[in-house]
Amino acid sequence: MIQNRIQPIEDSKKTVTAMVQERVRQAILDGVLEAGSRIDQNQLATDLNVSLVPVREALKKLEGEGFVQIIPRRGAFVTSASVEDMEDLYFARRILEGQAAYHAAESLTDEQITRLEQLLSDMDVSLASHDFHSFMQQNHEFHFIIYNSADSRYLTNIITSLWELSERYRYRYMFMKDQGPVIQQEHREILEACRNRDPKKLRDSIIYHMEQTLIGIRGYIERETRQED
Repeated sequence: MIQNRIQPIEDSKKTVTAMVQERVRQAILDGVLEAGSRIDQNQLATDLNVSLVPVREALKKLEGEGFVQIIPRRGAFVTSASVEDMEDLYFARRILEGQAAYHAAESLTDEQITRLEQLLSDMDVSLASHDFHSFMQQNHEFHFIIYNSADSRYLTNIITSLWELSERYRYRYMFMKDQGPVIQQEHREILEACRNRDPKKLRDSIIYHMEQTLIGIRGYIERETRQED
């Protein structure tokens, strides 16, 4: 049961369904709604101060994003994380983000490079202060400055969708608490490739960074599974 941990829906220009979708997605990312748990739709509607209709519509949309599984006559469940799903997700991300970076390299402006440098510094500060929420936001902006420079709306939309699915793993398995220096070194290599406007180096640096992330999360999941056994 959710007990006042998801903020009620207030007046907004966004549709009620879209707001419910955002709140539930964030609750899943934050672990308020745990992987594998059944979602009490009536309780959710009460906590969000909405009717059941937008809750049901939002859950259908979240099912399309991969966050929720709707089982006939049983209800809606938070999708369980698995190593197989994660590896498939990162397989697709490596292809798309690597190519986006390759095509973006020569289009990066001096202003964007400066912003990447500032974000790298900000991430150092966030990691040092254990402010992982800020780190995740800064990390997102860092990567999407690069991807958006490929100037492909469709590619950016697909990458965004897969990136949001990956947040299930990055939020739940905060392995970077021990890997901060390693991750930042990978970001420095990405930044250096951006400075040089080197398409191949930037693509390879992005792919390597994701491969190391996958290794880290996989190790965490496997250790967690052994502890449960």
